[in-house]
Amino acid sequence: MSAAGDPAPPPEATFESLEAELEQVTGRLEDASVPLEERLQLHARAAAMHRRLEALVETARQDTAEPGKNAAPEGQDAAEPYEKVRDRLGAVVNALDADDLPLARVVELHREAQRLAARCEAILDGAQEAIRQAAAGAGGSGTDPDSDVPD
Repeated sequence: MSAAGDPAPPPEATFESLEAELEQVTGRLEDASVPLEERLQLHARAAAMHRRLEALVETARQDTAEPGKNAAPEGQDAAEPYEKVRDRLGAVVNALDADDLPLARVVELHREAQRLAARCEAILDGAQEAIRQAAAGAGGSGTDPDSDVPD
């Protein structure tokens, strides 16, 4: 049934189309000349769209929070310097600031940001371990790397 009073939005609707339709329904609800019976139908439709929007947001939240799914496979990007990965992360974060992105693109960018952040962290952890090993191998205390530098 595709009547205007049908409370269930189509299952194939996107976040953006549901959001736009909800704005239209809300605008119609604000019209004081709308008869009570139509208002009740509009309210039921708005509630159904709101539930569907919440479900889409929750699905996106779960997709972006799934551990391990966004991490780069071992060895991937291994030769990339930290600065390049950090700059790519900055570009992705800047892209996420756009107001007109579809939800699917936001999810995609969020996953990429998580992957790049994990890669940056792995590079920094590796560098820190290399410093520890170098300090231990040099017989230093490992607390002040500049202490072995002659004046």
